[in-house]
Amino acid sequence: MTNLLGKWRIAETLQFDDETNNMKWTKVEVVLKGEDVDRDTITLLNSIVEFEEGGRMLMLAPIPEGVSQDEIDEAVKAGQIHLKDNRMYFEEQHWKVENGVNYTDTMPEGEVLGEKVGPWEKVTEFEDGTIAFLTYRLARL
Repeated sequence: MTNLLGKWRIAETLQFDDETNNMKWTKVEVVLKGEDVDRDTITLLNSIVEFEEGGRMLMLAPIPEGVSQDEIDEAVKAGQIHLKDNRMYFEEQHWKVENGVNYTDTMPEGEVLGEKVGPWEKVTEFEDGTIAFLTYRLARL
C-alpha cells in the first residue's frame, strides 16, 4: 500500500485514441501541446492533489492568468473558492485507509445500472509508483 500523504502532480490523463477507438493514458505534456487545449484544461492539468493527515484531500489548481486579486478576494468571500499555497480549490474531499487499502470519496453516492455506488473508490496503484485518481494518474512531487 502506497503512503498517500503529501503532494502529487497529474502525470497522465485518459484520452480517447482515434486510432484504436479506446481510451489510453496520455502524458500531460502531450495533452498541453495540443492545438485545442483551453484555459480550463490547462488549469486543471496543472493542479496538485494534496493528501493531508486526518483524511482531507485537496485538488489545488493554479489561479488562472489574468485573474485580479480583487476577483480572487471576491470569490473567496462568496465561498466560491478557497485558497492554499497560492492555489485555489473548490471543495475538500476525503481519503481513508481501510484494511490496508487506500480509498478516496470522489464517487457520488447513487446507482449505476441498478447497483449502489460510491462514495468511496479504491485507489489503484501502479508499479511505477503512480496512482489513479478519477481519470488521472498522479505522480508524487
